[in-house]
Amino acid sequence: MAETFKNQVDALTGFGSTEDDALSDWLTAGARAVLNILPFNKLERIATNTSFTNSVDVEGKKIISVVRRDNNHSSKAFMPCRKLSSALMGRVSDSSYMEAASESDPAYIIQGDVLNTYPGSNQSNDSRVVSIDTSITVAHGDGVSGISNFPDEAEHAVVLYASRNALQRLMNNMNAIGALTVSVSAPGAPSLATVSYSNATNADASATAVGAITVATVAKSDISGDVPTYSKPTQTFDISQFETFLETDEDTELAQIQLGRVNHELGEYQADIQNELNEFNKENARYQANVQAETQKHNSDLQKAITQAQLDAADAQQEAQQATQVDLANKAADQVLALQNSAQTMAAAIQNNDDLLQKFNAELGKYSAQVNDEVQEYSANLQKDTAKYQWYGQQYQMVEARYKEEIQTLQGAL
Repeated sequence: MAETFKNQVDALTGFGSTEDDALSDWLTAGARAVLNILPFNKLERIATNTSFTNSVDVEGKKIISVVRRDNNHSSKAFMPCRKLSSALMGRVSDSSYMEAASESDPAYIIQGDVLNTYPGSNQSNDSRVVSIDTSITVAHGDGVSGISNFPDEAEHAVVLYASRNALQRLMNNMNAIGALTVSVSAPGAPSLATVSYSNATNADASATAVGAITVATVAKSDISGDVPTYSKPTQTFDISQFETFLETDEDTELAQIQLGRVNHELGEYQADIQNELNEFNKENARYQANVQAETQKHNSDLQKAITQAQLDAADAQQEAQQATQVDLANKAADQVLALQNSAQTMAAAIQNNDDLLQKFNAELGKYSAQVNDEVQEYSANLQKDTAKYQWYGQQYQMVEARYKEEIQTLQGAL
């Protein structure tokens, strides 16, 4: 069973679109284009014969032949009419000019959309025109029973013409390939608390006071380095030149060269994406190493400060013992308690900072993994789109070649 034109185009292009109106327009344009290049021996089989008196409307028609009855001859046969330019309107009826028409040697002139025969007819239906209706329309659902008043052998060329336009529409739709976007945000660096030692005091001491213990303040870890971020590369793909070569210039060779340039730009864009990902991973590794080093140094400095504080506390206790035993007992108890409280406060601050750093490192690792996943997914989709675009281009070239072969066959075959 014959297929509709839409199914035939889908089979060649995978168009599968709901743009039925556009497909009908392409089929109609294809049918009219084919009619305009067919030789007369093929057009005569589908031509219509219209009788008229002196003039007839020929808008949207391709003239095959024009004849006029010779009423002066006994046979009253129809004589072929010569075609004259509208500029000879004044001479065609003047016997002093060689262009003058007679019943045995008639002529016709087309002015605007009206065809007139000369000399003027003596009676109705003296003139006849054989013509082709070039205002033919073709719907996407046609094809099962063929195109009316159209050569059957030329219908496949109409399908190829519409398929070529459908492939071009598919390639145009892929012109807006989305740029890479990363949906996740880099985690912000945590705000670490400054760890400091509060001097131990003994309010209950009644003897000689113990000098205050001074412990150097330890600066918080410096992780202010820039958190690495993934900078997506940008690229635009312009196929307007490709369309100009194909649609306007009809130069398939330049179109092929332009198509190769677009494919080259797509390859460069994929390489830029991979290079940016490699740079991001390298900076991320360097940043995490810096965070680890700063954390270790910070913990080491804190331990030194605690150790020094303990040494100073021991010295203070010894001095108190020398001053008075009572003062020693009271001072020692209060000093130990204050020292424990200060040490616990410092330990709590250190632990909180460690917890914040661990959480930050976990978020940074998750962010890095998500960036890698999204880049890989985009790259995979880009490869698929590139392959599809290249297939459309190859299919376009094949359809274009087959269309030209069909036209050559239709023009050359009898």
